[in-house]
Amino acid sequence: QAIAYAQDAISFLFLDPIAKDIEKIYLYGSAVRGQLQKGSDIDIFIDTNKNIEKQAKTILNRFYLSQDYEKWKHYHFTYPFSFQAGKLLEWELKSSILAEGILLYSKQADFSETIPTTKRKDLFILELPKNKKRYLHFIRHIFGRKEKGYSDKGFLHKLEGQKLSSNIILIPKEQEAEIIHFLHKEKINYSFKEISVWGE
Repeated sequence: QAIAYAQDAISFLFLDPIAKDIEKIYLYGSAVRGQLQKGSDIDIFIDTNKNIEKQAKTILNRFYLSQDYEKWKHYHFTYPFSFQAGKLLEWELKSSILAEGILLYSKQADFSETIPTTKRKDLFILELPKNKKRYLHFIRHIFGRKEKGYSDKGFLHKLEGQKLSSNIILIPKEQEAEIIHFLHKEKINYSFKEISVWGE
């Protein structure tokens, strides 16, 4: 969930001319490690050669007033963000980002040799059926089921995807057409964003 939440927040940066000064954006810290607790912040670092930290924070604060943020209230996932900006290779926590971080955005098509290999993936947010029968059918079909004498790993496993929560999944970019066809067949509404994942 933290990836999708962060993607929604940083999207506000790309509605502003400040976007031209952003080289990369990273998610790091407890959110990446799966160690978020009550009172935790979600850590975001903006790699830039310009002095834009104050301006970026002002823009990103608009997220808290948006309909996107209201949506996340529905999921009870409203951790505050901690934003930092500067030159990554000169930053004191550079090693932490390179070791565990997730690249949310990059201006460049080819990444520096100092950055681990990235993979393009699609992050899907699903609107699960409210009807109990349809809900169970879909959940078993996509995530699989295991009962005495029966085991099925599900469609997500076939696509080498990942379940991040009951309604958020991560799919290899090359499997995009397959999952979209599946969701249309199951009559499931969804939204998705393409992201870069590294450090795998």
